[in-house]
Amino acid sequence: MLSWHTKIFRSNPKRAVIGLMSGTSLDALDAALLRETDNGCVELIHGETTSFPDALKQRLQNIVSSGEVRLKELLEVEYLYTKAVVTQCREMASISRYPIACIGFHGQTLWHAPELASTLQIGLSEKLAEETCIPVVSQFRRSDMARGGQGAPLAPLFHAAHFGKSTESIVALNLGGIANLTIITPGQPLRGWDAGPANTLSDLWCQAETQKPFDHNGDFANQGSANKKLLQLMLADPYFKRQPPKSTGREYFNRAWLDQFLSLFPGITGADVQATLNHLTADVIAKNIPTGTDLVVASGGGVHNAHLMNAIDEALDPLMVTSSFFGFDPNHVESACFGWLALKCLDGKILDVKSVTGADRNGTLGMIYRPAKD
Repeated sequence: MLSWHTKIFRSNPKRAVIGLMSGTSLDALDAALLRETDNGCVELIHGETTSFPDALKQRLQNIVSSGEVRLKELLEVEYLYTKAVVTQCREMASISRYPIACIGFHGQTLWHAPELASTLQIGLSEKLAEETCIPVVSQFRRSDMARGGQGAPLAPLFHAAHFGKSTESIVALNLGGIANLTIITPGQPLRGWDAGPANTLSDLWCQAETQKPFDHNGDFANQGSANKKLLQLMLADPYFKRQPPKSTGREYFNRAWLDQFLSLFPGITGADVQATLNHLTADVIAKNIPTGTDLVVASGGGVHNAHLMNAIDEALDPLMVTSSFFGFDPNHVESACFGWLALKCLDGKILDVKSVTGADRNGTLGMIYRPAKD
């Protein structure tokens, strides 16, 4: 039986915030309108997902897949991306019954290079602040990397505050482009890391094979079955053997990574590859779940893929639920996270990230951009 322990913090229950996230799937912008609660957390008031224009999506995918871009192209893409963000933020602000304290703006990751202590999230924070007349908090990951951290994942801080309980061991599982885990164990330091690919490889493969952006409900994967030899070769990748803290993205798990294995299986069907990729995600997650876990809380776009969720459920011992069990739509947990982190930055809150990102010291996360006052 779960205990519903609640921690009490000072906070302003009237304060509202907008959280924004566009992840490694490169397909849409998730926005969450949130209100701070009496216990220092946030509650979701409204969430929206807005698809990127096809031309912008293709340009983002070209940059990420190639790792190369002309400077003028980069600036054009950043401008168009920010323009879409401004429109969505204005719409979210218009429906809020409470003053918007700030916007938590993650930006769009184009490249993540922890080995260089650097990461690139595009998005014109200054323009967003001026266009909305609302302070913007962004560059969360660079703050951590400047202190020696991986810069990711940062969601464990949110997971611990909103899903953690006093007597149960809980794992928060985000199934975005990358599958990342948060280990929340009473009396022990918070831990979290990127386990491996979730939707990024399966989306790439589904688009190439079916011309659809993703495998709706896992229908394509359901037409095939996992190839055990291919699966074992993939699972032998060195990343899966590395110890946390660790983080990754499309710069590692991409089409080139997949093709090196598929070249050894010339007769394999497209549906079998799709099914194998889902089982890869499931097996990697299962290997990362600590013994004694009481509950797994899943969120992210992958929760809508029945084939993937069934594969994970079969591989796990503990009960798995979605974040809806805790009052958060699975589509908006990450955007809610960056809204909450923005409030913490606005308040100058020192956050304990060392056990998660491997940072040398704790500190605030994010930079604040304030609009001009006439």
